Amino acid sequence: MSSGAEAVPVRHDTPVPLPPDDCPIVAVSAAMRRAVGLALRFAPTELPVLLVGPTGSGKELFARQIHTWSRRGGPLVDVNAGALPREMVESLLFGHRRGAFTGAVQSTEGLVTAAGQGTLFLDELGAFPAEGQAKLLRVLECGEVRPLGETQNRPVRCRFIAAVQDDLESKIASGAFRADLYQRLAGVVIRIPALAERPEDIVPLARRFAFEQGKVLSVEAEVALVAQRWTGNVRELRSAVIRATMLGEGGSVLESELREAIALCAPVAPRLPRGLAGPPGVDLVAHCRAHGWDIESAAEAVGVSRATLYRRLRESGIDPGRWRSEPGHGLRVER
Repeated sequence: MSSGAEAVPVRHDTPVPLPPDDCPIVAVSAAMRRAVGLALRFAPTELPVLLVGPTGSGKELFARQIHTWSRRGGPLVDVNAGALPREMVESLLFGHRRGAFTGAVQSTEGLVTAAGQGTLFLDELGAFPAEGQAKLLRVLECGEVRPLGETQNRPVRCRFIAAVQDDLESKIASGAFRADLYQRLAGVVIRIPALAERPEDIVPLARRFAFEQGKVLSVEAEVALVAQRWTGNVRELRSAVIRATMLGEGGSVLESELREAIALCAPVAPRLPRGLAGPPGVDLVAHCRAHGWDIESAAEAVGVSRATLYRRLRESGIDPGRWRSEPGHGLRVER
């Protein structure tokens, strides 16, 4: 990310220590070893850490491990920043005094104070309500927090870790997220790669998940795992392996069981409206789109006449001439 953050510069040719043997993060690939190495190096410092990576890549696990390695004398307080109600952001994070607002029947300690000398983990930072961004920035800059209704500030002793997806830069550019808040939280930025960027980790991860369920993977299952596209990253892989261990009776997960487990949670294919089906197994719309809506060549490719293809499209409320002129040629069925 390149939003002008004052992050700690890290040279890419700097040797990175290997993770300790008891590290719960699987890091066989070079990209993952580097991410774990950076987490290990900066864990004992006071610098805020920003974890960047796609959904399901393991940002929460990294946050917990950084907290463990930091040996801080307080808890890890996990906050889903995107789920905080807009009208309650300040009260939940910083606390309030009894009577500070309607409904405040008792004083409440905020999450920042509850973290004590531990770690406050702000997950889904990109969805953090705008109402709280300026106030959080002030806490980071001053190192103090003032609960609603109180007149005295309290010192903030916790360490901040935040997690975002790869789209935070666009939110900063659009003004949805404050650049100065990003700069404060990005003391060091650790990017956690998607599973597709570290295929060497797929089998070791799957073996661990299977072992936790008391099973092992067959060679054929491992081959199938590597060939699969894991768009949900480690979270999706873990769920699939756990389901597969529950499908069979033996101690080894078979390829057939794995494929069945994957299919159980596969997206349901949308039913085509009447009139869109061509010969068995053929989607006429997909063929028309692939041929740039050249009806003659599309009809020839699927073995129907041009008149038949026109008729079937029109029966479904589709005007090929209009679709041809629109970008993307998306499926628009008029009802």
